[in-house]
Amino acid sequence: MDQKPNPKRRFRLFNSSGKSKIHSDTEQHPAEASFAQPLYSSPYPADPATRPASSRSRSPATHWPGRDLVHARVAEPVDPGYTTPYADHGIPVEAYDAGLYMRSQSLDASAGSTARRLIIGIDFVPTVVYYNEKQRVVGWGLESGDALGPSGYPKPGIHKVEWFKMHLLSRSESYLDTSRLPPLPPGKSAIDVAADYLFQLRRAMCVQLKKSLGETIFTCEKTNIHYFLTVPAIWDETAKAATRAAAVRAGFLPFKDHSRLTLVAEPEAAAMFSITSRILDLQIHDAVLVVDCGGGTVDLIAYKVEDKDSFKLTECTAGSGDCCGSTAVNRNFSILLRGRISKMKLHEGSRIVSKVHMKCVHDFETRIKADFRNNGNTWAIDVGLDKDYPEAGIVEGYMMFTDGEILECFEPVVERVTELVRNQVIDILSENRRLQNVLVVGGFGASEYLFSRIRDNVPVQFQPGVIRPMDAISAIVKGAVAAGISASLVTARISRKHYLMATVQAFREGYHKELYRIPSPDGNDRCKNTCQIVLAKGQRITIGEPVRISFYRHVAQGSSLIYNDILYTCEKDVCPEYTTNKDIKALVTLTSDLSTKNLEEDFQSIVTPQGTFYKVYFEIYLTLDGSEFKAEIFCQGDVMGRCVAKFE
Repeated sequence: MDQKPNPKRRFRLFNSSGKSKIHSDTEQHPAEASFAQPLYSSPYPADPATRPASSRSRSPATHWPGRDLVHARVAEPVDPGYTTPYADHGIPVEAYDAGLYMRSQSLDASAGSTARRLIIGIDFVPTVVYYNEKQRVVGWGLESGDALGPSGYPKPGIHKVEWFKMHLLSRSESYLDTSRLPPLPPGKSAIDVAADYLFQLRRAMCVQLKKSLGETIFTCEKTNIHYFLTVPAIWDETAKAATRAAAVRAGFLPFKDHSRLTLVAEPEAAAMFSITSRILDLQIHDAVLVVDCGGGTVDLIAYKVEDKDSFKLTECTAGSGDCCGSTAVNRNFSILLRGRISKMKLHEGSRIVSKVHMKCVHDFETRIKADFRNNGNTWAIDVGLDKDYPEAGIVEGYMMFTDGEILECFEPVVERVTELVRNQVIDILSENRRLQNVLVVGGFGASEYLFSRIRDNVPVQFQPGVIRPMDAISAIVKGAVAAGISASLVTARISRKHYLMATVQAFREGYHKELYRIPSPDGNDRCKNTCQIVLAKGQRITIGEPVRISFYRHVAQGSSLIYNDILYTCEKDVCPEYTTNKDIKALVTLTSDLSTKNLEEDFQSIVTPQGTFYKVYFEIYLTLDGSEFKAEIFCQGDVMGRCVAKFE
C-alpha cells in the first residue's frame, strides 16, 4: 500500500562521496540558488509574501521547461501634452504560465509615428493542450481544469497533446523524426491544435490586460495591438505560413495578410535584446554567434557589425539549426523511465505506475534537467512509496538514477548542439571574421551542462566570450518587443538554400534528356523541367529587396490568363539540373491571375503555322529575405495583386 509523500521529504541529492542531504520544500537546493532566474521584471519587492496577491507567480525554477512567455510594451508618439494612466510605470501582468510585462515606450517622432501601439511579444514554445472526446479544449498549459485525474494523468477520454509546434515543421533529414512526436487528435491538424492553444493564450492575455489597464482603456487600445510572435529560425516558409494561419484562427487577426502580426526569428530577437540592453559590446566587423536553445529547436545565426554608429548587423554565415531542443532530452528520459517502471512488474494501468511516472517526469523537468552538471551525483526522486522495488531502483521511497544514466539522456542531444556550434565557428573563421561572443539564450540554454559543453566546444581563445544573459529564458520575447519598438538591427541575411523555378529551355542535342523534349509553337523544340535558380544558397539578401522573376508564355486565342507556377527549393550545395531530382522539393504553388487584362488587346500577337498566339509577359516579386513569404504580380507596369500561395 503506497502512502502520500511527506511534503518535508522532497528529494535527496547524493554526492560522489556517498553522503546525502534531505531537502524539504522549505529549503533551497544549492544549485537552485545560482540557477533560478526571474522571467520578467517587476516593480514589486522580490519576496513574494510582500507582493500584492494579484502579482504573485509560480517559481521560475519550478516551471523552467516549456514556458510560454508574453512581453508587452506600449509604444506611443512623442507628445508632451498627452499622457495615459500607464505611461510612466511598469505594470506586471500574469497570464497562467506566461510572464507578461508592460511598459510605455516613446517612438521617435522623426519616424512619423502618429498613433500609439500596444506591442506584445509572444514566445511560442512547445506546451500542452487537453481535448475531450468531442475534441473540445478542456485544459492547456498549467490550467488543466478537469482534464487530469488524482494521479496527475489525463482522465479517460482526455487526449493530451504536447510539442505540437513541431508538427508544423516537416524535415525528414532533421534530428527529430516528426513521426515520433505524440500524435495529434483525430481530425485535428497541426494548425488546428496550434490555433486552439493560441486562442487560449490570447483569451488569458486579454483577461489580464483588462485587469491591468481597465476595461475602458483596453477597449480603446485593442485595435492598436501589434503582435510579435517569435518562431525558430529553421522555420521555413511553409511553417511560417502555418503559424500565421493558426494566429488568424485564434482571433489575433481578422485576416491572414493583416499587418498587426509580425513573425520574428528567435535568434534575431535575442540579438536585439542583448544589444539594446548592452549585454554585448561589439565593434565594427566583430561577429557574434547567437545560439538559441529552446524546447523543440536549436537555432544558430552569426551576425557581424556593419555600422557601429547606427549599429546595423548582417548575417555573416548561413544560419543553421535542428530539432534538438530540450524536449528531445525529455523523450530520452521517458524511455529510461519506462524501462525502470516495467521492472516493477505492475500492470500498466496501475495507480502506482501512474504516480511513479508522474513524479519522476515532474522532478526531472523541474529540477534534474536544470541542475545536471555531470559531476558524479546520484539523483534521488521521491516517489512516495512504502514498498521497495529494488529491481526498478526504488529504495526507501526514492527512485535512484546515476549521473551516467542522466548523461545518456543529455548526450545525443547535446552532441548535436555542439556539432552545430563547431560548424558555425568554422564558417565564421573561414570568412576571416573576428568572433567576439557566443551568446547562449533560450530555456534549454539555461541548462548548466549544455552551457558548459558549448563553451568547451569553441576554440580556447573564444571561450571567455561565451556568455549567457541572466534572463536567458525571456531574452527572446523581450527582443521581440524591442523589434516592435525600433527598426530591426539586421539589414541582410544569407540564403540557407537554393530557390528555383521550372523553366522551358531551348533543347540542346546531346545535352538535354530526350525524355523532356517538347515541341514549341515557333517550331523549335524545348526542354521542360529544367531549373532556373532565382536565389542561390549562400547568397546575400538585403532585407526588403524582393527577388524578381520574369515569366513569358506563348498563349493561344481564348486561353485563360490564370497561371500556376511552382517554386522549388534545394538544400544541397550544388543544385541538380532538373526539377524531377529527389533533392529538389516543391515549396509553394503560385497562382497568378491576369484575367483583368485583355489577351487580344493588351499582348502582342504572333502568327505561326499552328495559329495565332500571344506573348504574355508578367513578373512576380518574391519576398525571400527570411521574413514571411510574399509574392506580388506585376504586368505591363500594373500591380495585379498578390499571388495565391498554396504551400506543399
